Amino acid sequence: MKDEQLIKKLIKKGESEQLEFKESVHRDTIAKIICGFLNAKGGVAFIGIGYQGKPIGVKNAVAQAESLNQYLYNSITPEAPVSVSVESFANKQIIMVKVGKGSNTPYVFGRDIYIRKEDQTKKATAEDISSLIVERSKTELHWERQLTLGIELKDLDELQIRKTINDLKKYGRGKIFSEPEEFLSHYGLFQNGNLTNAAVVLFAKNPTRFLPQCRVRLTVFKGSKSSDSFIYDKIYEGNLFQIIEELFQFFEVNIAVKSKFSDLKWQREDIAYPKLALREGLMNALIHRDYSNISGSVIIAFYPDHLEITNYGQLPPELKPADLAKNHLSLPRNPDIAHICYLRQMIEKIGRGTIKMIEDCESKGYPKPIWQSESGRTTLTFPKITVTAKTDDVVNDAVNDAVNDAVNDAVKKNLIDAVSDVVSDALIDTVNVVIASDKGVSINEIMNKTSKSNATVKRYLHLLKAIKMIEYKGASKTGRYFITPKTLSIIKKKT
Repeated sequence: MKDEQLIKKLIKKGESEQLEFKESVHRDTIAKIICGFLNAKGGVAFIGIGYQGKPIGVKNAVAQAESLNQYLYNSITPEAPVSVSVESFANKQIIMVKVGKGSNTPYVFGRDIYIRKEDQTKKATAEDISSLIVERSKTELHWERQLTLGIELKDLDELQIRKTINDLKKYGRGKIFSEPEEFLSHYGLFQNGNLTNAAVVLFAKNPTRFLPQCRVRLTVFKGSKSSDSFIYDKIYEGNLFQIIEELFQFFEVNIAVKSKFSDLKWQREDIAYPKLALREGLMNALIHRDYSNISGSVIIAFYPDHLEITNYGQLPPELKPADLAKNHLSLPRNPDIAHICYLRQMIEKIGRGTIKMIEDCESKGYPKPIWQSESGRTTLTFPKITVTAKTDDVVNDAVNDAVNDAVNDAVKKNLIDAVSDVVSDALIDTVNVVIASDKGVSINEIMNKTSKSNATVKRYLHLLKAIKMIEYKGASKTGRYFITPKTLSIIKKKT
């Protein structure tokens, strides 16, 4: 179902505790409404919609939305993930402001606290404020906010923290910080000199040392669910961002491309798999899993005819699997983890990611994803998404072939001088070291892995850069070497 149809269904319901219409952008009024939503159950405000849902539209909607987004960010405290977007409805542009239930109540606009009661936004009474404070105290005892014993700041991946800070600057979704400690403290990940469980999940270099339930298992089975025979099995133990990158590298190399023959021209056309859908589904599993369960891992299982992503933790009582195909409010089990991913723009607009997943699958000719939530876990199934590369040997063979082909091609085109078989093998070893790390590698790391001297490794890297097998990213002294998209493309074609 397209966005406009979903908006139409929402507007048709009329104003309620979680829905408000406004004809124009009155920033203070909208801020009070959003503050009220945060202190209640969350909600949606449509701007450019008049009495009884009549579409009026907003002039200069994009500019006004950007200004409103910044205003809400600066005027509501504590900071909350508010989604402001421009939408098309009845041939007019309207603004949609959407927010989930806040996890740090009470929220304040100006000097006042607002609450949502039925379809009205009102100043909170002393009794309302007392209830919100009690609710916040319960939230602060939540698993995410509990302190992890034994971990120090030096155990965190500073590169991932600085990437997050850079994304804050790039996307403008939160306050900008220059130092990691300030950033962690502001977002509740570092409290009174101690790191929280959420900080470990997001940024620890080795999170399973402190929280073994952070593991993710990926298995490729030979047969059906009843089969205990598999051809690939790997445990991922990095932080959330490392796992995402490593899994998507596996997806890029291994997921089968759907092919068909055109009726108009007798040649094969390859159709990409739904990358957005898989990314969103994977993010949901990692963000919404029940980390409080010591056995609560995420399991990714490829079968001959489908893919399953399972995480411990059922959907919240307010949501049923069928609701995920509709426009719904976001109810994250782990709001701190979800908020950091939101800041990095790694999840879709609040409550709409599942809809985008369905659209992505349909646009690429795949069946709709299927959600099931029972027996303490949630499973997302992608029919007809399978893998082609079956084992590490297949992938390694593909890497070897890719480097050999690239070297031979470069020699033929006089891009590099002819190299011996020994050097060609060394180049393959170097590429294997680089491709094994989603975070990139330094010269010293390659030297340690290949047992080659600094000068020799520099020569190999120079050759590999010349044929665009690898690339260097970052500052001259602190940057790292990464595999290029060209290399991944060659490997995928060979598997």
